[in-house]
Amino acid sequence: MSEAIYIEEALIEMADERQAQQLLRFFKTSPGEYGEGDKFIGLKNPQVRLVVKETWKSTPLSEATRLVRSPLHEVRLCGLLIMVEQYLRAMKKGDEALMSEIFETYLSLHPHINNWDLVDLSAIKIVGNHEVRHPELRLMDEWIKPEGHTLWQQRIAMVSSWMLIRNKRPDVCFRRAAMLLTSPHDLLHKAAGWMLRETWKKGYVMQLRDFLESNVEAMPSIMLSYACEKMSITERHEWQAKRKKNILNINV
Repeated sequence: MSEAIYIEEALIEMADERQAQQLLRFFKTSPGEYGEGDKFIGLKNPQVRLVVKETWKSTPLSEATRLVRSPLHEVRLCGLLIMVEQYLRAMKKGDEALMSEIFETYLSLHPHINNWDLVDLSAIKIVGNHEVRHPELRLMDEWIKPEGHTLWQQRIAMVSSWMLIRNKRPDVCFRRAAMLLTSPHDLLHKAAGWMLRETWKKGYVMQLRDFLESNVEAMPSIMLSYACEKMSITERHEWQAKRKKNILNINV
């Protein structure tokens, strides 16, 4: 029995149909929604992580890849979390060849990394760390663009800036967030707002204010709300008022 089959069977043994039905609704799997067609077996993240903890050291990358290609959401998540653990171990050991292999494999699997939890729990630690180690990489600056890229590729590009913010490169976050100002997807507005909030938390207060001053009039409301979350109530209201004033002027 292959490692991938063993892991998938271990996950399926814990299946919970009632929980699966709740997850179908939570992750918007109805026709026309962002998670259309996804399949769940009803596991919570701690259950998946328990299997990851028991198997990641012995699972070849090729088997983790098989998991990520599964039609079952929780199995894909398990495969991605195994890849995360393997990347972090390779980083600790300074194994550049293995890190690059995991990174390139991850990128090739992007059609299967197709919901926000799958992105957020993997992209930051694999793509984000790899961008920190290789500042010459520009692929995510391409993925953030809507032309020819999926919602999930764009979200991968946006949330991966989390690691760059923590490594004194907040400019990447601001540049990518600006690319999402006109996006029709609220999942991208939320991702951009989340990363902008992180710049504030890491001390880039003036830089965030400068970004808002230049862009607040065009910002989607949810992006602005997330970005301002750690500000004082007074300052939050001031930015919201500036945005609202612009909307009123447009509608006059």
